Amino acid sequence: RKENNPLPSKEDNWIIREHMEHKNENIDEILKKIEASAEEIKVPDSLAPENIKKKLEAEKENFSGKSSSVRHFPVRRFAGAAAAVAVVAAVGASIYGYGRIEKGDFANQSGAANVTAKEETETAEQIAAAEEKLKRVGGYHLAEDYDEVYAAVAYADHTDPGTDRYYINESIEKQESAIEDSANTTGEAESAKDDFSGTNTQVAGVDESDFVKNDGNYLYIQTSEKVSIIDIRGKKMKTVVSIKPDLGASDEIVDMYVDENQLYIVVQKRDTKLSGDGKYHSAMGYIIEDVLKIDSNETTELFTYDITGRAGGKLVGTVSMDGGYQDSRKVGDYIYLFTNRYIGGYTKEQQSDIIPEINNEKVAADCIYVQDDAVNTFVMASINVQKPTETADEMVLMNTNSQVYMGLDSICLYGEAYENDASYTEITRFSYKEGVLNAVAAASVKGTIQDKFAISEADGVLRVLTTEWKMDGSENQLYLLDENLKLMGALRGIASGEEIYAARYIGDIAYFITYHNTDPLFAVDISNPENPKMLGQLEVTGFSDYLHPYGENLLLGIGYETDPDTSRTLGVKLTMFDISNPTELTVVDSVVLDGDYCAAAADYKCALVDVDKNLIGFEVTNWEAESKMRYMVYSWEDGRFVKQMSENVYEENYHDETKIRGLYAGSRFYIVNGLGSSYCVRSYDMDADFEKIDEIQKGK
Repeated sequence: RKENNPLPSKEDNWIIREHMEHKNENIDEILKKIEASAEEIKVPDSLAPENIKKKLEAEKENFSGKSSSVRHFPVRRFAGAAAAVAVVAAVGASIYGYGRIEKGDFANQSGAANVTAKEETETAEQIAAAEEKLKRVGGYHLAEDYDEVYAAVAYADHTDPGTDRYYINESIEKQESAIEDSANTTGEAESAKDDFSGTNTQVAGVDESDFVKNDGNYLYIQTSEKVSIIDIRGKKMKTVVSIKPDLGASDEIVDMYVDENQLYIVVQKRDTKLSGDGKYHSAMGYIIEDVLKIDSNETTELFTYDITGRAGGKLVGTVSMDGGYQDSRKVGDYIYLFTNRYIGGYTKEQQSDIIPEINNEKVAADCIYVQDDAVNTFVMASINVQKPTETADEMVLMNTNSQVYMGLDSICLYGEAYENDASYTEITRFSYKEGVLNAVAAASVKGTIQDKFAISEADGVLRVLTTEWKMDGSENQLYLLDENLKLMGALRGIASGEEIYAARYIGDIAYFITYHNTDPLFAVDISNPENPKMLGQLEVTGFSDYLHPYGENLLLGIGYETDPDTSRTLGVKLTMFDISNPTELTVVDSVVLDGDYCAAAADYKCALVDVDKNLIGFEVTNWEAESKMRYMVYSWEDGRFVKQMSENVYEENYHDETKIRGLYAGSRFYIVNGLGSSYCVRSYDMDADFEKIDEIQKGK
């Protein structure tokens, strides 16, 4: 967001002042022409002639010796004044009102500002992308200043000790975290593999973080304290290096990305301190002495490392933003971070602390959308990985706790709302071209989203499946919204008494599972968004919690078998649906496995589904069995499921927070378990019936 021009020296400032003195004599004439031109153009209040006057006069003062450096302004503010600058250019003036000096003015001067043609092009592209922000979107409106932000906050009065954490006559002990030494070994390498599995994501082309990444030559495994890089090119796996960010006692790594020679680590940090005047003022009027309030402030940091050569890692950039980590995405050269920060416990005396900070600078007021009685701030930032020390853009929404859907064209934040015993899903849509965040529209639909794949965007149409809970039961809806979130068409009253468990949009067909005692698979034609039509449905026992396309005419379901009379779970179930004719859906094959839980049914990143490799991998947990957790691999052959592997994992060390992934590189298959600061990697030969090759355990 901020232009990265170097600060000028004293000699530079003298040249700048001399230059501006020659131009100041023309400013009054230019301002008159701006006023005359502006009378014929309808512009926002911020671009009114009198406001432009103030900005230009301020610059005039700055270059008259009152400021010793060129100021740096966010690209949004520069773009916001593009209309005024265009008028100035039209009358022949070469003035930049926002601290930017035109290259041609000082091209032959000693000590001139060094602005390259590439920088000018990049800035122009940013300005073109940063359209004028909407003043109002849904229930939010853009703040004009911090006072407007402060006015929207629901403040606490701290008279009820039940609403905050207090500390009385005790001491806080800090613990030092133990960090292992890095292994710096390398091994002989075979030829690099070019076929390997990646993270299972919602949208192709939109990368998502995970605790395991794979590039075919190395595995990258994230624990709470470090990221280990494991060389898998040879038959024997070898840990090359472990990269450890600077962590405090309560800090932890929460997510990770890898892109060629760069590693991106997301860290959650917590700063806890005592505050207050040592007295507790009760609502009844009495005072308790020796009382201090415990304040904890969460921040999220993105560490960027250069891992060229993989023998080590060099930290090349850090971005810090207020709030607890909520989600992230990576598209092209940009990483998008989303954090959430609770502000409901703040008092009016703490107003200045309400504005979230990014890289230790408060987010500008004109990047904050406010809503009355706010108790939290949802912070968004984009980071160009080529400039890993700064943000490309920032935006804040107050009073929302949203989940994130990110398609190829837009970001949709969505969350539940309740009013008069009715449930709604509130959706706010943003564009994000080249890292520039702009609010587009907001809307609400009846019901709530039950599955992450129930919301999807294609060709400018947002498709949303919801379950609406009513006094007499439930029913389901499919809504189709245009780019401005205006309703185009809907299909209501689907499967009364049931709720949506899984969804998938394939081409012009919406497939979804509802469940009560049986599992109907529905197919809806959405080729005409204004008139969606039910095509067919199929009832089977049990239900699928996750749907994944398997080739052109097949749809894989991962879920559970149940008793149709009692709804009691009977085991983990794989189902392959034939969707070649959506009006006559059929089940080709199904298999029920002894198990109580399947992580892939709840978290799509746990599922490995690769049609080209013909692999279906997932974990099955049996609470009462001696071997509580197994990793299963199936293939699809001649119209039926064929088991390829069943491997016991985490027997004695089992924990219900254990994370597990299956992945492959070339002819080798890998199972990775992770829990806290420990992990285990096992490798298998797929060409030898998944015979085990090697194992690495760390932190056990």
